[in-house]
Amino acid sequence: MNSSPNGRALPEQRPRKRDAAASRKALLDAARALFGERGYDRTTLRDIGERAGVDAALVARYYGNKAGLYLAAIEEDGADAVAARRDLARIGALADFLVARIDDLGAPGAMFRLALGEEGDDAARAEGAAAVRRAMVDPMVERIGGDRESARRRVEIAVASLIGLTVIRTTGFFPELSAVPREELVALVGEAFGGFLSE
Repeated sequence: MNSSPNGRALPEQRPRKRDAAASRKALLDAARALFGERGYDRTTLRDIGERAGVDAALVARYYGNKAGLYLAAIEEDGADAVAARRDLARIGALADFLVARIDDLGAPGAMFRLALGEEGDDAARAEGAAAVRRAMVDPMVERIGGDRESARRRVEIAVASLIGLTVIRTTGFFPELSAVPREELVALVGEAFGGFLSE
C-alpha cells in the first residue's frame, strides 16, 4: 500500500492492462482509411498511430513495418470482398460491392490504389495484386468455367474496367457517371458485361 502526502493509505495502483487485439484492430482500421485517402507514400506511421489513438511503435510489434501493415490492409479489403453478403462471382454483384464501397469511402481504398499502380514497392504490389485476384477475379473465373485462360482474360478486362469506372466516378471527370444512382450504375455494368462474361 502506498501513502499520500498526509500519511493516508492509498489503494495499490495496478498497471493498466493493454488490449492488444483492440490496438491491432485500431491500427489496421486507421491504416486502411489513410492508405485509401492518401496512398502509401504520403501516409506515415505517425499519422496511422494518431488516427488509431495508439502508439505508432506498436506497428512493429503487430505488423513488422509499414509495408507489412499495408499488405494487411490490402488483405483486409480482400477479405471484406469475400465476406460481403453478395455473390461476387457475378459482375453485377461485384459492381454493387465496389461502387458501394467507394461511394461510402469517398476516396479510393488501398486495394483500388494498388490496382492503379500507385502503391508500394515491387514485393508489396505483387502480394497485394494476388489478394485482389483472389477476391475479385478468381470467383468469377470459377463460375464461368470452360477454357480458364480465356475466362481469366475476360474477367480481368471486366474487373479492370470496373475498378477504373468506380475510381473515376469520385473525380467528377464525367458528370453523368458521378450523378447516376448506384443501382442504375450497377444495372448498366451488368448489362454491359453480362454476355461478355458468360461461358
